[in-house]
Amino acid sequence: MSKMNRRKFFSGIGSGILAFGASGLIKKPWEENAEPRIIKYNELGETGLKVSDISFGGSDVFSENAVRYAFDLGVNLFDTAENYSNGKSEGMIGRGLKGVRDKAYIITKHPFHRRPPKKVSDVTERVEESLRRMETDYIDVLFPYHGINVPAQLKNDVVLESMEKLKKDGKIRFTGFSTHNAVETLGECLNPELSSFVQVVLFIYNHIEGKKIDPLIEKVYDAGIGTIAMKSQAGGKQGNLKSFVDEKQTYEVAALKWNMANPRIDSTVISMKTYSHVEAYVRASGQSLERGDRVVLDNYRNKVDRIYCRFECHACEAHCPKNVAISDIMRFAMYFEDYREEKKAMDEYSTLNPEQKPDDCSSCSGYCDIACPYKLQVREKLIQAHEWLT
Repeated sequence: MSKMNRRKFFSGIGSGILAFGASGLIKKPWEENAEPRIIKYNELGETGLKVSDISFGGSDVFSENAVRYAFDLGVNLFDTAENYSNGKSEGMIGRGLKGVRDKAYIITKHPFHRRPPKKVSDVTERVEESLRRMETDYIDVLFPYHGINVPAQLKNDVVLESMEKLKKDGKIRFTGFSTHNAVETLGECLNPELSSFVQVVLFIYNHIEGKKIDPLIEKVYDAGIGTIAMKSQAGGKQGNLKSFVDEKQTYEVAALKWNMANPRIDSTVISMKTYSHVEAYVRASGQSLERGDRVVLDNYRNKVDRIYCRFECHACEAHCPKNVAISDIMRFAMYFEDYREEKKAMDEYSTLNPEQKPDDCSSCSGYCDIACPYKLQVREKLIQAHEWLT
């Protein structure tokens, strides 16, 4: 059996996914009125973990009951972070998985690259805090570098030493990083110096800007590293587009299916805030991308082409005379305006250094506008973001 076939398979783990009726016909869980369930599980790199193709995003969890509901429908991979809702997300994930912890996998993240630790205890103490919040003895996958943009942010001997210690102590099982700039950073997965560290990677991948990193994903996948995609919704602007209001979930599911159509994506994480989110996204499990889905995606792409800031671009940043953190600010504005995660957006914005903020943009000539290959009004968007997030 080929490597890809070993990693990609259908399974009815703990779910009774296929059921025979009186007629002897198989009832498919994605048929109308059938209970939604995860029907596909993939091996996460060479970790030995078999994870649901759709995973639970906990960036803005409202209730641990939603966590448990997702688990009951077959989701077994749950993503959270130290800074999501100031630690409340980790707590809800932990409480939601109480009693079934050994049947689920948890990813949590720490942005140690932002304020590099000076000693191992600086790292281990914060990881211990995450363990306490989640009421668990171990973390399945830990990303001590959460949202890196450049390869240099991965080079911290204190962090790497801490990860080895925590693995030996049984506190964490696997490690890796998440990135908002896969074009620049995914290649580091193949760096021999990081081979024992990078076992799983989380990166932005969607139908608008994903194809450009497909060659990198192939190399990472073939190296036995687990691949998890995020930001599948390409900005999540469907709720603000009149033509998409009535088919919002149609777009969301189509975007998920586009990601899952790539056999080198082990799982796609998406925020599940409500029971209806859980049901809609789980129902997409194992489904193929159809012609109608492509029509919806093309329509969305045409609508947002001049308003969506591509995460993998960064073309304008080199032309900013003030070194404003343009990509980060545009992402925080997306959380605020499109995701309706106002508090998260403001919290994230507050972590930027004052000199990285667009205080002087109103008096600038707008070099970012000129440099943007997609003709976005970058300066205007930065000024608006500053007003929202301050």
